[in-house]
Amino acid sequence: MTRPRTDPPNQVTQASTGIDVRVAGALVAVLVVGVALLGLVVRVNGPLTIDVTLPPAVMAWYPPPATDLFDTIGTLPVFGGIVVVLGLVGFLVLHRPGLAVACVVALCGEIPATAAKLIVDRPRPPASTEIEAFVTAASYPSGHTVRAVLIAGLVVAAIGWRHRSVVLRVVAVIVGVSFVAAVGLARIASGQHWPTDVLGGLMLGTAWLAVCLVVADWVDRRTAPRSEVPPT
Repeated sequence: MTRPRTDPPNQVTQASTGIDVRVAGALVAVLVVGVALLGLVVRVNGPLTIDVTLPPAVMAWYPPPATDLFDTIGTLPVFGGIVVVLGLVGFLVLHRPGLAVACVVALCGEIPATAAKLIVDRPRPPASTEIEAFVTAASYPSGHTVRAVLIAGLVVAAIGWRHRSVVLRVVAVIVGVSFVAAVGLARIASGQHWPTDVLGGLMLGTAWLAVCLVVADWVDRRTAPRSEVPPT
């Protein structure tokens, strides 16, 4: 009688994450529609009530050093560097080609973000002094927030693939969500984005992250030994 194979706790599991493509596709569709509808609203109506009332409150308590730090982390060069390093770690250390490919796809997230900016063409807040721009300096959605979601999501996914500990996964998610919130609040506190820009970036970033994870799952299924791929 053959004994079933068991994996030691907290060790890498070679099996696929088993993402349901239909669920991911539905999530992406809902989020994209949300980005489009919110973009239409702010393009037609201009700043919403939350865009006027929330920034002064955030600026009053958000620490300037945190604003500078998270504004810098969300820039395109820093984002690119983080994702490239994460991809190399995923491929060379974690032996996850899917994670490496997902990082490449994440870098392409600038394409839908820029397309949305060009379509909505929303002006920056009056206090904005933003000079960094990839093709356009339009305000909606927040590119920093899109990048923050991708960084946090890929790191959490890497930890989830690497460890079986539920506690570690929960901590990773909490840290990831906190990081995204910190970047979004920094964009509001610095006066570079309206709050609805951040909301749009959050939705678009989550949609693109889902695409990245589906691609990663597909690559891992293709590259994993047959005995380690769970049935669909």
